[in-house]
Amino acid sequence: MRRPILYLLLGIILLVGCSEGLKGVDADYTIKVTGSDKLAFSGHYTIAGTTAIPKPVQVTGTVPMEYKGKGMAAACVFRKTAAEGNLKVEILKGQSIVSSSEVATPFGIITLGKIPDAQSIINQIIGKLLS
Repeated sequence: MRRPILYLLLGIILLVGCSEGLKGVDADYTIKVTGSDKLAFSGHYTIAGTTAIPKPVQVTGTVPMEYKGKGMAAACVFRKTAAEGNLKVEILKGQSIVSSSEVATPFGIITLGKIPDAQSIINQIIGKLLS
């Protein structure tokens, strides 16, 4: 059910990602998964660049965990695989937290995404394409 969000993000990037002139907009992204000690989780993440559309990466693990990549957008969906404990997910662009959420509900789900800023060249191009 959460995969359509990832595919929508990837589709938008596909529209503008074919341009060779956009290679300089890539940034370093880190997706940090933390929470209660040794809490188990599963989910998907993607860090999309300007040269290719990656498929979401399916992961299963225990906190703490980090996933890194270079791109222009990042998105993730993570789920607690236990009833107890807290799960926290952060998306960092460089050293700055750009998106964050925490869940304590049993088998809770976190969906996060960071697309280019409203004034970015990517959003300006999308605006011109859609107008």
